[in-house]
Amino acid sequence: MLHDSACPISPPPALRLLFLLARLKLSKLQEHEANALCSRIEDWTELTCLAQDTFVLPLVYHHLSRLSPPSLPQNQMAQLRSQCLMSVAQNLGIAAEQKRLVHELLVPLDVPYLFFKGPALAARYYDDPGMRCCGDIDLLVPRSRMPDLLAAALQSGYQPSDPPWLTSDRTALDFAVGRQSVINILTPAGIEVEVHCQLDKQAALYDTEALLAARETLQAGDTTLHVMPTNELFVYLCLHNTRHYWSHLHWLVDLDALQRHPDFNLTAVYACARKRGLTSTVDASLELNSALANPDLDEAIDKLSRQGRELYQACLTTLQGGLEAELTLRRKRPAPSLPSTGKLPVTIGSGVVYGDGYNPFDPATLTMPAAPCHQAGNGSITSRTPAGSCAA
Repeated sequence: MLHDSACPISPPPALRLLFLLARLKLSKLQEHEANALCSRIEDWTELTCLAQDTFVLPLVYHHLSRLSPPSLPQNQMAQLRSQCLMSVAQNLGIAAEQKRLVHELLVPLDVPYLFFKGPALAARYYDDPGMRCCGDIDLLVPRSRMPDLLAAALQSGYQPSDPPWLTSDRTALDFAVGRQSVINILTPAGIEVEVHCQLDKQAALYDTEALLAARETLQAGDTTLHVMPTNELFVYLCLHNTRHYWSHLHWLVDLDALQRHPDFNLTAVYACARKRGLTSTVDASLELNSALANPDLDEAIDKLSRQGRELYQACLTTLQGGLEAELTLRRKRPAPSLPSTGKLPVTIGSGVVYGDGYNPFDPATLTMPAAPCHQAGNGSITSRTPAGSCAA
């Protein structure tokens, strides 16, 4: 059972260390605190597993190799390096499949599109794109073009994933596209592609045609990719990640990476958030991100607003409980009355995230059952996913 939001649970040293390392660059104060936390790590294999589970393994290796903490055994550093190289290879392989999708299908078919999250985000905002863990490719296209794209893909060696019965038959495709706004297919290399015709499945916050009209180009080697503008993407990431209770640490790195980019403009971000009715979402996300980057985490948490504290509490729950905890939290979230904001609510499971001015995090709903990854009595964290599962 979680503590009341007025007294948040204190995370163990391993999770505190990962909070600090979940950013592209560290300040001197962050480096000092990271070294202090390293001296408190009792099981480096456990930390490696947690870094992998929360999708920050390559970045953790990058920072630790620079810090060279005396408490980190050389054999554990070698293990970190080996797993990091495998993760980077996987991430670059997914990026290659994204380029293949552009050259073999999207360009020949003249399908308007944009990529969001995943390898496109890594290519634009990370100095070393291979450092961002990716598990799939997210693609937005007009609903009217989905049947053409899917038919060509299925005839070119792609396999159906969701729905699994999908074929290149036009009647079947029209039925599937009319039934669900996201169709999943597998590339010939086995990489999942989520083909979206609507960015936001649960509320009418985004118009696909308007998003495609405002897309920007990104040159990735010999391939031109279409992507969301930085400020629009930042707001969307705050929405998406809050819906999932910030259950993956590489999402913190994404916010850090976007804020370091020359195109980032906080004033423009808030203008975009107001247009979407998501100012509260951006506020909470920035507050959480700032707190978790603070070398003095306990002091930072004490200063959080109620909304920020409850988001932090939900974040801890999902980080330590995995997907089961996230799904349970979403099922338990009630659908409260909304304030009169003139904005549509954003649903989360059977509940509501918020329009402006609405605080979605009711502490009464944050009672969780035991989950696969949890804080044990000795303060340690047990694994929640199989080894090798660095995706998202």
